[in-house]
Amino acid sequence: MSRRILLSISKRIGGAGGFLLALCLTAGYNFSLILHETIKAAGASGTHITPDGFTVTVCYFGPPIGFYPRFFVLLALLVACAGVLGRGVGRKIVSSLGVAGAFSAYVYWWVASYQAFRAYSGMGFDFMNHPEISQVAYLYEGSWLDVCLAGSLPVAFTLLAERALRHRASLA
Repeated sequence: MSRRILLSISKRIGGAGGFLLALCLTAGYNFSLILHETIKAAGASGTHITPDGFTVTVCYFGPPIGFYPRFFVLLALLVACAGVLGRGVGRKIVSSLGVAGAFSAYVYWWVASYQAFRAYSGMGFDFMNHPEISQVAYLYEGSWLDVCLAGSLPVAFTLLAERALRHRASLA
């Protein structure tokens, strides 16, 4: 019974929907990594006494830079997956808007990173090559998984748009 239901869903969402579901799972994994990091950092904050008897206060000033963009990407891809699982042209538009929203979150993150890098480069501070500054492909606090997700989103958008146009042409 469940095998037949999964086969029915697989046929309904097609290759574009499968690709989008894979992107959503990847974004979920990517967000879980930074969420785990954030929870661990928040748990380590507070007053600690060292073995030598010194008191050290560890402050936590909120989540890292990459937390919110990854959260918005995951949220937009969840909306896109909800749109892919439904039927009708309206759902296809919702899934396309979800993918476009995820891509725009990455674009905003890249623009903000570029502005930060440009602001610090004029101060004589070698920001890009500093060992404590984490960046991948000019994405501040980003990872290669973020770059791969951002590169895959235009492909997903193209697949969804082609699927919607094909559906519209079959109705005419």
